Amino acid sequence: MKELKKLGILVSVFGALVVILLGVLIARHVKKQRLDDKNDDHTVHYAELQDLKSLTVEGPEGDTTIIRFDAAQKISSVSHNGTDFESSKLNASEIEGAVSTLLHFSLSNRFEPEGGDVGKYGFSNVQYRIVADKTDGSQSSVDVGDLLGDKSGVYAMVSGSTEVLVADYGLYQCLTRNFEDYLDRYIFNYERVEINEISFENRSTGDAWTVKVQPDNDTGVILEPDYDCIYPMQREPNNTMINLLEAIRQFRVSQYIPIAEENYAAYGLDDPQYLIHLHLMSGETVDVSLSMEISGYYYGFSSNNPYTFCVEPSNLPGLTMRSFDLIDSYVIHGYLNDVTTVEVTVKDHTFIIDCMLNESYDFYSDDSVFQLDKRNAKVYDSNGECYGLLLFGSIFNMPVSRVDYDVNPDLSDVEATIKVNRLTSEITTLKLVPCGDHEFYCFINDFYSGFIVDRSVLYKDNGHEMSGFGVWDAYLLATEAIDNKSASDVYDRP
Repeated sequence: MKELKKLGILVSVFGALVVILLGVLIARHVKKQRLDDKNDDHTVHYAELQDLKSLTVEGPEGDTTIIRFDAAQKISSVSHNGTDFESSKLNASEIEGAVSTLLHFSLSNRFEPEGGDVGKYGFSNVQYRIVADKTDGSQSSVDVGDLLGDKSGVYAMVSGSTEVLVADYGLYQCLTRNFEDYLDRYIFNYERVEINEISFENRSTGDAWTVKVQPDNDTGVILEPDYDCIYPMQREPNNTMINLLEAIRQFRVSQYIPIAEENYAAYGLDDPQYLIHLHLMSGETVDVSLSMEISGYYYGFSSNNPYTFCVEPSNLPGLTMRSFDLIDSYVIHGYLNDVTTVEVTVKDHTFIIDCMLNESYDFYSDDSVFQLDKRNAKVYDSNGECYGLLLFGSIFNMPVSRVDYDVNPDLSDVEATIKVNRLTSEITTLKLVPCGDHEFYCFINDFYSGFIVDRSVLYKDNGHEMSGFGVWDAYLLATEAIDNKSASDVYDRP
């Protein structure tokens, strides 16, 4: 009896071992099967690029994007909700990456649904469908269902198959991206030869300017951009304006931000502060409207793009500056190396500056001549500032305070005349005529220029500061320095 009992125990133990062994073998078989599955192709290839005529993504609420291909399988255009975009308007790498993801997405699992019921995976009312129209006239599609609970993937089914696929989360990310992410950040990128004029308005201040695009300046080393400001005055733009014009010509947004029209006021777009107009050689005009700066961005829209956007102020340097701060706003020009004499008459007093630099254009050299009424005007203060140069600068750094082209003043009661003779034998004569009690009209070669200057351009004594003097007071100071200089040509005002 004991032997039988022992035998029963041995049989039980053996049975248990058999069960365990079978379990292990089954587990190993299942694991081997899963490993074998992983060796299978875990990427869905429901269509190939070389076979495509178009690829359509249908999303919620009728959202539709159609990507079209040419005979060489290059993207020729994209249509989004009825708006067409040529390939040049697209971010090529982004849209090509999206096509690759949509055609060949990865899987983590595939299975036959129990009882063929696919509704619980989100296929009763799919949110997204990818449709491939092929050049042979056939069509294949992928329906995309629900996200997995842990958002590690998304359910999908290929047309003609009963399998449910568990696609990687990257497919869902691709489908839910904003279409604007696929657009080129350059809303336009014109060559200078394509543009005739660029104009600008700051509606909050009334400031405005217009420039005409000129042929590039060939320095022999590089091609430099060349523009002429034609409003508010005909002048060359300074470097800040040139940088702004180049940024406008190649207008790059920071990000596309979809803003519904009913929300325009929150972004300053119901009444934009800045308006930019590009008048193209083709006769077309492209308009850009921008808000004031809000939280570190300008928000805007343009006439050649259906999407609102934001742009960082650093992308548009000088946008907020006055036109006078962007252009060469001095009344007349003169440089030490091109002026020979300047004859100045203020009321009934006349003085003459003579200038002749040596061959190396070294002002400070003993063989460079700079005289005031035939006396050496190279007199300095203890800091090395030259009184003669202060006078020269007061004449040729005379700023325009405003312009008025609508008036027609008489050339009479001239307060001051400045006659400039250049090495080229060119002569420029500036005459200042009183405009009220505090300003002067500027006549250049006896024609009203439209420029108006403040009275301080003639009469301003800035005390001991060697800057900011008017022409007459700079003359008085230079004369004082010449009369009282030391043997080493130094004078400090008491």
